[in-house]
Amino acid sequence: MPTVSITQVPEITEIVQPSLACFVATPFGLTLGAIGETATHDAIAEAVLREAERDHPAGTIVPLPFRWEQDDLRALQLRKQAL
Repeated sequence: MPTVSITQVPEITEIVQPSLACFVATPFGLTLGAIGETATHDAIAEAVLREAERDHPAGTIVPLPFRWEQDDLRALQLRKQAL
């Protein structure tokens, strides 16, 4: 059975080297998207599961096309400036 994880910081994931990870550029705590955006949650989960079905070399990080565009929360979090 394949194993896949979701990462929000691929630089750390490269160090940990899980068998397969999918990168989503969303804020911490909102990995699958904004609260209440069920269609986005489903789309991200389905994309991750599709990648688990494909062959990838160990340690692969697959960038998914999902981006947080609502505000600059993700950028603030990465700079440790979020409240």
